[in-house]
Amino acid sequence: MILLIGDGTDDSMITAARNYQLGADGRFALDHLPFTGAMTTHGLKVGSGPDYPIAYVSDSAPTASGWSTGKKTVDGRLSQGPSTAANIAGKDYETVLEIYKKQGKLTGNVSTAELTDATPAAAASHINARACQGPADMANCQSALKSAGGKGSIAEQLVDNKVDVLLGGGKNRFGQTLPAGGTVLDYATAAKGYRAVDDKAGLDAITSLDGGPVLGLFSAGNMTPMYNPLVAAAPPGTGGADQKCTNADRGNQPDLSTMTAKAIELLDNEKGFFLQAESAMVDKQEHASDICGAIGDLVELDKAVKVALDFQKENPDTLIVVTGDHAHSTQIVGDGNGGRQTATLQTADGDPMTVAYSTAASGSNHTGSQIRVAASGPQAANVTGTIDQTDLFKTLLGRRPSTLSTTPAKPSKPVVALVSDRSITAKRLRSSGLRVSTNVAGATSVRVSLTKSGKTLTSKTLNRTGRTVRLTVSKKISGTVKVVVVARGPGGTTIKTTTARVKR
Repeated sequence: MILLIGDGTDDSMITAARNYQLGADGRFALDHLPFTGAMTTHGLKVGSGPDYPIAYVSDSAPTASGWSTGKKTVDGRLSQGPSTAANIAGKDYETVLEIYKKQGKLTGNVSTAELTDATPAAAASHINARACQGPADMANCQSALKSAGGKGSIAEQLVDNKVDVLLGGGKNRFGQTLPAGGTVLDYATAAKGYRAVDDKAGLDAITSLDGGPVLGLFSAGNMTPMYNPLVAAAPPGTGGADQKCTNADRGNQPDLSTMTAKAIELLDNEKGFFLQAESAMVDKQEHASDICGAIGDLVELDKAVKVALDFQKENPDTLIVVTGDHAHSTQIVGDGNGGRQTATLQTADGDPMTVAYSTAASGSNHTGSQIRVAASGPQAANVTGTIDQTDLFKTLLGRRPSTLSTTPAKPSKPVVALVSDRSITAKRLRSSGLRVSTNVAGATSVRVSLTKSGKTLTSKTLNRTGRTVRLTVSKKISGTVKVVVVARGPGGTTIKTTTARVKR
């Protein structure tokens, strides 16, 4: 199971990146995944419960928790239920990664952000405030302190969960000192057996998990985006018809596709594995109104998708899911006056494309729009249509296939409806007849009779669905007569009767 996340990646951002990198008629690898749907991302607000108010625009903590646990929660909270206030912990919810770990499968968590940031943290930690990333950041999470009987900071929990492969940024969080002494990194290597690496060469040197789990921390904070920034500004905006993005100096950091490929290499085994890999700087750079930075990380996401698809070709029992956590405000507009901040780039077509950010005077914010979800492999069809992030949880774990009975169902007896005239004169019975209407289902033969004192006076054969007929009797009779319908079918025989009064 490989889950690839583009933080803040919605269709507007995908389109902008596609236009720039490939042109309007180009297609990313993620565009070719055979099953595509839409996913809603709303969360909850704190309150008295049990019916919590809806948060139509959510941050990455509750959205990542949604697919990780199958349950909604409130802003800032990681894989933990809602409560009456932000600083009051909710109930811990088990995550997909933890469930797979319990089943004996290997697990991996990769991000271009700090590993303690919301999206990677939701996979393997439980805490009331996403800001409580290291032991020095716990002001709003006092009940989570290990000294208070809690699970500790996010960095501590990721290590305690013993995720087999942890790769990303956030070295400073793991460098924070624990109350008992030593850093989280010291604790990870000494107490939990992690092998720590801090550059691409170190990662390349790891060839198996035989020597223990791997903790790769490649930057102090978030990792460096692929492109240098182009930050939007108030109209007429920045950039221009000839503006191109330029490559950033990433030093010795591995990129997302390299980390994803290494994680798959290390995790691949006969029992199976779960890997979550996040291209985080799409969202980070959107918040900064940096169109080039956001485009670069979306391109990196697509390269990671190709890595996953290459693995799937040799391992067709692999499910690949590609989606985001929430939408953002990046929009393609007509010109430099199309938003509060704009930036213009020259696309692969050679034409100018202007993007706008309008949720703030500077920077930009999330929106509440639904986002794309796409998949390939077993269970992939479950992402089609419109689903919620909590629905994705069941697909990530593998939904139970529907079953059909191999024993044919026993046919039911025919169903008969019968109506007749309630009374008739003897003269009219002889001339025009008693009117009888039948409606039948499930029969192969239908016969209607008129009887008196157990003797049949007259009868007719009807078609298998019944109809309206008139039953005439040549003899002079009076009194009560019985109308009898007999319907026979594969499921048995049904007899329906009613009575009529014959007057002299």
